[in-house]
Amino acid sequence: MQDDSINIYRNARKAAGLTQERWAEVLGISVESVRLYETGAGMPSDAIVLRMAEVAGQHIICYWHLLQKSRVAAEVLPELEEKPLPEAVLSLLAALQEFTRDGMQDLIRIGADGAVDEGERDAYTYAMAQLEALISAGLHMRYAEGGGDK
Repeated sequence: MQDDSINIYRNARKAAGLTQERWAEVLGISVESVRLYETGAGMPSDAIVLRMAEVAGQHIICYWHLLQKSRVAAEVLPELEEKPLPEAVLSLLAALQEFTRDGMQDLIRIGADGAVDEGERDAYTYAMAQLEALISAGLHMRYAEGGGDK
């Protein structure tokens, strides 16, 4: 994600190039609500965040909002920062290549008997780390700067 000192809701407004007053108007909320969100004294509803993402053209804000809102999401989802599209594409391809080369065969072998045996534990842990890198790279691709689904 991003540093906690950086407010994602303020950044979305600034990315849209709007004042707090105009942002509130576009979102259909009060200026006071905007101030609460931007100071961290309040958290917008999911519907408001979806609207912010649409207006600002930054759909990654939805992901960051989820991480801030849900302790469970923060525990299980990887942290993301925006990356330029070329970097996201190359990261995804590298992660895919590594997983295809190493992890896939290990997982097929490990999963064949339906259990992770003690002798397979290290290979399983390594394959899972590769899968997590692949998932993270895929999410970076989805939210890449210059991508189709910002």
